[in-house]
Amino acid sequence: MRLPRIVMPFLAVCLITAQAYAGSFSFNRASAKKMVHDCAEEGITLPLEIALAIVEARSEKRFTRSEELISIPGMTEDLFILLDPIEEENDLVFNPNALPGMKSY
Repeated sequence: MRLPRIVMPFLAVCLITAQAYAGSFSFNRASAKKMVHDCAEEGITLPLEIALAIVEARSEKRFTRSEELISIPGMTEDLFILLDPIEEENDLVFNPNALPGMKSY
């Protein structure tokens, strides 16, 4: 059975896209362990205590602006810069594959 010509390019795009978002997460939905794990995959050390503080803080208020993360206990300016949170559709995400300073629309 031969696959239509469109199937192979479609599968290739799916595989590439899956890898591109493998380390992405929402600061509003991810568990503390996922945040730590996905950051570690990108070479960023996010201490579990800070990830837990993020989870605790979001129970009171959803993160929508990147500046809101800087107020998390233990968050340093250097770590904040490494995390480079992206404001995306009323959410705040970590996406290591996004261009720094570019918002996703």
